[in-house]
Amino acid sequence: MRKVRFVICFIVTQLLFVASVNAQTQQELRDSLSMINRLIEQHPKAYKLKLRKAALNIEFGEWEYALDEYNKVLEIVPDNPTALYYRGYVYQHLRRFADARRDYERLLLIDPQNEHALMGLILTNLEDNRITEAFDGANRMVEMFPSSAQAYAVRAEVERHENMVSPALEDIRKAIEIEDVEVQKKYPITVDDDITAYQLTAFELYMQQKDHKAARGCLDYLIKNGVPRAYLNNYYTRLSAEKK
Repeated sequence: MRKVRFVICFIVTQLLFVASVNAQTQQELRDSLSMINRLIEQHPKAYKLKLRKAALNIEFGEWEYALDEYNKVLEIVPDNPTALYYRGYVYQHLRRFADARRDYERLLLIDPQNEHALMGLILTNLEDNRITEAFDGANRMVEMFPSSAQAYAVRAEVERHENMVSPALEDIRKAIEIEDVEVQKKYPITVDDDITAYQLTAFELYMQQKDHKAARGCLDYLIKNGVPRAYLNNYYTRLSAEKK
C-alpha cells in the first residue's frame, strides 16, 4: 500500500516534545537523553521525564524504547492524553494497527474533540485497509473542524488512496486556501511546513489529470514563498518530461 507520506510527516512535526529540540545536533540530543536517563533513575515515577525520553527515542527511531516509556507513563497516569496519543502513533509506525486504533479510540472517549487523535485513527484505518471506516472518520473530521486545513488534507489523502482524483483535488485546494492565510504571516516557509506537503499533493493530483499548468503553479507558489528551488528540481524535471 502506498505510504500516506504527507500526513505522517505532519504528525511527526507535531510531536510536542521533539519540536523543542529539533534545532539541536545529534550529539546534543544524545547528551540530553543520557541526562534524562540519569534523572529517571533518581525519580522513577516522574512521568513527564518519561514523556521527554520517549520523544527523544522517537527522534532517534528507537520505537520499542519509546513504546516501553509510554507503557510506563500509562501505568503511572492511566489516562494521560499525551502518552495515549503518542503510543498510538508508535503502534501505527510499528504497524500494530489494532493497538493503535485502541489507543486513539480511548483518547477520543476522554476527549471527543481531539483532532489529532481522530486524524491518527483515520490514518490507521487507511493503512489497515479499513477504507469505509477511514472515509467515515474523514467526513466526520471535516464536519467537526470545518476551518481546519488538516481535516481537508486528511480527507484528500483518503480520496487519493482510492484514486478519487477530483474530490481529492477539491479537498486539498480547500486545505491550501485555509493554510495560505498562515503562510502570509510566516515568510519564508520551509520544506517541513504543512503548506509544502499540501502543494506537492496538489501537484501529484494535477499531474494525474495532465493539467501541467496547474501543476507548475503549485511548484511556483512554493518557490515564491521561500522553498529552495533545489528541493523542487525533481518535480520540475518530471513536469518538463511529461509536457514533451
